[in-house]
Amino acid sequence: MFDALFSTPDAVSATDSQAWLREMLHIEAALALAGAAVGLIPPDRAAEITAACQPERYDIADLSRLAVASASPVVPLVAQLQARVPEATRPLVHLGATSQDVMDTTLVLVARRCLGPLLDDLWALGDRLAALADHHRDTVQIGRTLLQQAVPTSFGLVCAGWLAGVTEAASGLARAHDRLPLQYGGAVGAHDALGAHGPRMATALGEILELPVPALPWHTRRGPVVDLATALGAVCGALATIATAVVLLAQNEVAEVTEGSPGGSSAMPHKRNPALSTLVIACAHQAPGMVATILASQPVELQRSAGRWQAEWPAVTSLLRLTAAAARHARTAVDSLRVDAARMHATVAEQAGGATATYPPGVPAAAGQLIDDALEAYRAARP
Repeated sequence: MFDALFSTPDAVSATDSQAWLREMLHIEAALALAGAAVGLIPPDRAAEITAACQPERYDIADLSRLAVASASPVVPLVAQLQARVPEATRPLVHLGATSQDVMDTTLVLVARRCLGPLLDDLWALGDRLAALADHHRDTVQIGRTLLQQAVPTSFGLVCAGWLAGVTEAASGLARAHDRLPLQYGGAVGAHDALGAHGPRMATALGEILELPVPALPWHTRRGPVVDLATALGAVCGALATIATAVVLLAQNEVAEVTEGSPGGSSAMPHKRNPALSTLVIACAHQAPGMVATILASQPVELQRSAGRWQAEWPAVTSLLRLTAAAARHARTAVDSLRVDAARMHATVAEQAGGATATYPPGVPAAAGQLIDDALEAYRAARP
């Protein structure tokens, strides 16, 4: 019931149970191919393993039920994968890997697949905000501090501020995406099962999965997941800032902007609710709890955490979906935003003799340069 409100079709497809299973099997197949590439697995044996890594051959509900016994779905998955290959090939399945290698790398692949459409929405939102900032650079609007009328500003400058927030947040998320690394270290992160072959396997695996290979396995350092989570949280914060402003400016008593397709009410047909901005705020409101879960997962007991690491999987899944939904809703809302410049000007005129008696009633002199600076920064960051 809530998927369309708190996720997007792209995000659901990239993060649902089928996606996690698909990426887990992708990694198991890549392990076989990497083993063959470095001479640890005969090519025909690697082919037998990759042929068995077809998601439709596995029952997700069954794997979930069996995962309880080991606190990881990798254990039953590997057992079922081994059962699907010839007996002589079974010792070569999951070569040199441990469950956390597969789950951490699956999380990375799931996140990267989800972040592509999400970043597309953010940059498209940025394009629209840039256009609004330029178009309304001379649209005077009363500034408001502590929700009270202050002194005049420019609506273009307000949009430039929103744009700067999106630019910073999208750039941070893009950096987190690019830094998400391969995880491959074996039982205690020392390539213990492969010895000197371990680093070569890691390099080959990284090439196959198109992931950067870190200097050391990061199973006891949760930095990559923390970077991802905090970047997603920052995106939600930037989007909620825009949505909150739209909600406030769309009030009947203010009426300076409205969403292009406002929502209705089940009890009051006359209402024109800022429904999309409301959903952005609802998504962003949930994000800090997910980020906090990831931050709390950083302390690791010796070579593998007991519980904190497992808590990352549903938290990251939810955070990816919420952020994707917030970006899509914000993009749609801003695409159709209706700006009442005359109402903005009238509100400033009503202040004559108040704040505008001390401050000039028009657009601040520096606004144009500030808008240009924001636009230049956005163009420099935009892929």
